Amino acid sequence: MHRLCAVLTLCLFVVSAAFSQSPKKETTIYGEVIDVVSYVTNSMKPDNPDRKALSESSAKAGNPLGILERGTGKIYMVAMNQQGASAVQTLAPYFGLKIFAVGRVYKKGGVQLFMLNDIGKSVK
Repeated sequence: MHRLCAVLTLCLFVVSAAFSQSPKKETTIYGEVIDVVSYVTNSMKPDNPDRKALSESSAKAGNPLGILERGTGKIYMVAMNQQGASAVQTLAPYFGLKIFAVGRVYKKGGVQLFMLNDIGKSVK
């Protein structure tokens, strides 16, 4: 419960920081959807066969989701650009797939937030 509160506090901080910055240019990133907690704390690598099931259960538990950028290894925390849209419902179908994501990147300190507008399967 303590970890969940800490994660939610971090997410709120990231979202508020993103909205306080000037508008950014829309960009496309390529990579995969990850469960940030499993990836960071358990070194859950993208090629781990259990990753999809663990990511799904972690997302249902309320842990933050992100996008691991291909080639750079950067992690972008994901927030939805549309009001009322759920990041979990939008991102969950893409666990275990190569994706492209279109949106705006906001940075503050060591945090990168990706305000998602569109997502799909990548052919790259």
